[in-house]
Amino acid sequence: MTDADFWNKVAARYAARPITDEPAYATTLERTASYLAADATVLEAGAGTGTTARRLSPHVGRIVATDIADALLDVARERIEADGIRNITLETRGVESLPEGPFDAAIAFNLLHLVPDPAAALAAMADRVKPGGHVITKTTALAGAWYFRPIIGAMRLVGKAPKVRFFSVGELDALHEAAGLTIVETGNYPAKPPAHFIVARKD
Repeated sequence: MTDADFWNKVAARYAARPITDEPAYATTLERTASYLAADATVLEAGAGTGTTARRLSPHVGRIVATDIADALLDVARERIEADGIRNITLETRGVESLPEGPFDAAIAFNLLHLVPDPAAALAAMADRVKPGGHVITKTTALAGAWYFRPIIGAMRLVGKAPKVRFFSVGELDALHEAAGLTIVETGNYPAKPPAHFIVARKD
């Protein structure tokens, strides 16, 4: 089963799940919006059902939201249309085929631990950003959560979970620095397990 097949299969169940920690998510969005100008063009990789794009849309000029799963983007499209939002474009794309841009910022929440090559994904995002722009990510750092490994492994065997990388906070920071980005802000929202938020500037 490909990654796209998995996410298309679970799209309805995923779309029905509430946000686990609304205060942490609100903080993430607030910090993200503080780096975005009112006329900014923003690329989102791994947009899923479009929740982040919808919430950031009042703060920017235009968002191009991408995902590998058509079924997730179908949900996003319905919700965007229901909200009457006009500045979001949805495109079915993986991180290996992101739109060219250039963009003022590229964002990816809950993505880097799920893709086959996180370094390549981050490099592709950075490549689409203008000099002086930002790559903004948030990734659950599960390196210390050893007890999740057998659970996720068992769920993968029955098609109930995707492949997951167990990053540490330090590894995520190093990944951004290796992409030639300068980290300007970090945080963990929530703190346990840390969902590591990184704002990195393209110089």
